[in-house]
Amino acid sequence: GAAMLLAASLPALVALTGEVHHASSLSMISDAIAGICSVQGFSSYLSWTEEAMGCAGLVDILTSRGLRRVTYDLPFDQAGRDQRVRALAEVGLGITGADAALADSGAVVLASGTGRGRLASLLPPAHIALVQRDRMFPSLPALLTARPDLVVAGSNLTVIAGPSRTADIEMTLTHGVHGPKHVHVILIP
Repeated sequence: GAAMLLAASLPALVALTGEVHHASSLSMISDAIAGICSVQGFSSYLSWTEEAMGCAGLVDILTSRGLRRVTYDLPFDQAGRDQRVRALAEVGLGITGADAALADSGAVVLASGTGRGRLASLLPPAHIALVQRDRMFPSLPALLTARPDLVVAGSNLTVIAGPSRTADIEMTLTHGVHGPKHVHVILIP
């Protein structure tokens, strides 16, 4: 069941992100986010809509704690887009929901779409994924078998397998070249 999958997923999630938080209420979720922001020195964030995150009331409670949500609808013209992306690059944190977490790898799976912009998980140096405990799947093939709609649900499907890493020709490992340097998972009801 879900509890066994969650137990199986935790070591993989911890190995992958190093940062797994448990929160069973809105105030605990906001405590975890505010704590991450305090440590990292963030005061603003990009996020999916509350509905897409599965967390009604989150934006208001974060605002009351001094954290500002930055909207990121991009202009259609290229010059405007480039300027807006540069401004958004100053935002340190992205907060999203998640469609699934995978027990075998600890990866977090996100489908983009309305209210679920890709920039929130790709642009900021830190990413917090709010993962509902019942969205644990044994593996990516198991997820796609159970939820074939995910492949067509959004404009793309992102599988986040921990902080960005790349190795150069001398095999020197570098973190955070593409995508976030820090990934946090908050498990929510």
